[in-house]
Amino acid sequence: MRGHRFSVRLLCALLIAGVLGVRGAPAHAEPALTVGSELDYPPFAMVDEAGRPVGFSIDLFRAVAETMNLEVDFRVGPWPVLLSDLREGRLDALPFVGIFPERDEYLDFSVPIVVTHGAVFVREGGPRVREESDLAPLRVAVMRDDVGHEYARARPWGDDVAAFPSLAEAFDCLAAARCDAVVAPRLQGVLLIDQGGLTGIAPAPLTLEGFSLSYAFAVQAGDADLLASLNGGLAIAIADGTLDRLYEKWLPELRPQTGIPLDVLLPYATGILALFLVIVSVLYAGQRRATALAGARGRSLERQADHLRRLASRLDTERMRAEHARAEADALIKVIPDLFFRLDAEGRYVDVHDPEGLALVPVERLLGQRIEDALPEDTARAARAALERMHETGESQSLEYTLDRPDGPPRHFQARLAPMDDGGSLAVVRDVTEARQREAEVRHAAAALATASAAKSRFLATLSHEFRTPLNAMLGFSDILVQEMFGPVGNDRYREYTRNIHAAGQALQALVDDVMDITHIDSGRVTLLESVVDLRTIVEQKVAVVAPLAAANATKLRVIGPPTPERVWADAEQVQRMVANLLSNAVKFTQGGSVEVSLEDRPDGGVAVTITDTGIGMSADQLAHLGEPFYQSSPVVAREAGGFGLGIALVKEMIALHGGDLDYDSVLDQGTTVRLIFPAGRRLSDTIVNGPRLKASES
Repeated sequence: MRGHRFSVRLLCALLIAGVLGVRGAPAHAEPALTVGSELDYPPFAMVDEAGRPVGFSIDLFRAVAETMNLEVDFRVGPWPVLLSDLREGRLDALPFVGIFPERDEYLDFSVPIVVTHGAVFVREGGPRVREESDLAPLRVAVMRDDVGHEYARARPWGDDVAAFPSLAEAFDCLAAARCDAVVAPRLQGVLLIDQGGLTGIAPAPLTLEGFSLSYAFAVQAGDADLLASLNGGLAIAIADGTLDRLYEKWLPELRPQTGIPLDVLLPYATGILALFLVIVSVLYAGQRRATALAGARGRSLERQADHLRRLASRLDTERMRAEHARAEADALIKVIPDLFFRLDAEGRYVDVHDPEGLALVPVERLLGQRIEDALPEDTARAARAALERMHETGESQSLEYTLDRPDGPPRHFQARLAPMDDGGSLAVVRDVTEARQREAEVRHAAAALATASAAKSRFLATLSHEFRTPLNAMLGFSDILVQEMFGPVGNDRYREYTRNIHAAGQALQALVDDVMDITHIDSGRVTLLESVVDLRTIVEQKVAVVAPLAAANATKLRVIGPPTPERVWADAEQVQRMVANLLSNAVKFTQGGSVEVSLEDRPDGGVAVTITDTGIGMSADQLAHLGEPFYQSSPVVAREAGGFGLGIALVKEMIALHGGDLDYDSVLDQGTTVRLIFPAGRRLSDTIVNGPRLKASES
């Protein structure tokens, strides 16, 4: 190893002698090199408090330039701008650029200076990243036009990455939980985390396949003279220890071994030797120097051609994929009737797809215009505000607006705005005029229905009230005649007619009471008079009431109840009416069968009064209408047994007031099971019954 380092230093010394011999006495002053320097890429390139460029790569480039008698003028700016300026010839060199295959077409590189690998940085407690496919649904941040950005563009998950002007801003997005991950060189990421004091951020346990890159000086493609000077200066910096000192100053933890590693030197030994031979040849014969330089340039062009061939093959594959994706996107857009348009960063229309004419103007008139020029003032102001919110939050925004038409009524539109990587936005616009008209019609119909319902309730309340006065007189007088309070009637037929009048009056009074109850419930004027109610006691009482009717129908009536009280917090009168109504219905529609009544625990903690009969049952169509006012599932049986079809409707309304439900299971000609369900919140334990709640009701 010691002999190897001696050989390397001897070769570098010979190179230094040759280079200095050529540059020692320049024939004329050369213009200063314009070299770019990044704003925030510690510790390689940044600015101090006075705005001057500093960092490892800046110091190294200065040392190389001084050695090679090169005047340097540094220009500070954002990385994407610097890279574009070098590519287009506004800069001569950049001091710290990743060697990436996609850059070979427009840059030439010196020998590598630093080697690093790519990494995915995640936030503690954020999404888990174990393999590259985990990045697909995440918001990944990168530095715009950095190697991480170029790497992401080539991956299946890299279409929608969030690109930032600097790597520090990308990590700030991750720290603020606005991004889920950062893809960047591991070395720069670790240094930014440490220097920025960012906590809870670390590299994920994931190796990015193919993201291993070397950093070097970069010049414009084809600038072989400047590249040769920079390689020569780097060789001197390595030989005289300048590179070691800069490593010690800026990157102590990455300080390389003394001397040039063989694996770094060998790829460039031929080039260095060729350069040395060229310099020696210049000292002896200008013609031979020109021939050697032409040979060196030929080899450089051959390497570039090889890179271009590999790049062309890769680009051809990527082009085919892009064409396929574009064809799919075009086909999708063609079958969607919505308006699509793309805006640039300043809000100008750059692309419009309008198959249904939703823009209301020719597409050609929109292209190149700003939204303030194409839309009415209030609509443009709302659209601009939505765009600003979108760029601030990085999230899609919705916008609704109305446009007047000269040949018809106004049209209503709904737009969805989404951000794009270039600072512009994509908008999808849909005509929602018909939907808004339907909504207005529904609101109008609901208002009309509410008005009609109120009018119906007022009419029924008035009608019922007017019925009561003559009805009470009819019931009173007929009752006197039935009881023959003022002497015998004298004719049995008169007695029968009087009993029929009294029975009809009672039925009519029950109907009026039911109608009044439904009217009160519909109008919201019913107030529950709540207390502790024992369901077991009420069931036993109502079973005793319908027992004579069951005996008349030859129906077996049985109660299956718990041995202890089952208490609920409810309106006692309404509970009695509900149980009586359901129980009488079961007995009326069951001839020669059986009716069973039980109390059942519900899965949610509630309790149900369950009545099961073996009567006539109901079909699915009859069940669908059950509970509608005046609906009778069997009109013939109803006429024989009595009733007007209001009982079940009242039960449904009353149990709804208690927060419960009425549930029916029925099979035609086989029987029916009905459950009057009280929710768990109304079921009382012994502790609650004996506690403050009962005392409050008793007081």
